[in-house]
Amino acid sequence: MNKNFESVKKKLLERKQELNELLASEYRDQPADNEVLDPGDQAVAANLEEIKISLHNNEKNEYDRIVKALELIERGTYGICVDCEQPIAEKRLELYPNALCCVACQEAREAQ
Repeated sequence: MNKNFESVKKKLLERKQELNELLASEYRDQPADNEVLDPGDQAVAANLEEIKISLHNNEKNEYDRIVKALELIERGTYGICVDCEQPIAEKRLELYPNALCCVACQEAREAQ
């Protein structure tokens, strides 16, 4: 394995552990359903729950990308775009070590 990828792998494993702990704490901190709230509190609680769900989804997506990047490192194909099979720019991998696509393919995915 490339030495550069060893440090990337270490970063990814550290972030994966952080997300594991964060996602686990979200499940432990579920609010009680038997609490009675007035309509204003219910609206605020609903908005907060939507935000919490959105954050959870983002964290879960990041976790999934990290797992995939770690698999690619083990297979020896890390740094190759999963869509066009061209190398991903080193600068992109430095900034986003869990990037699975080159910039062009990522932009195409987001445009869909």
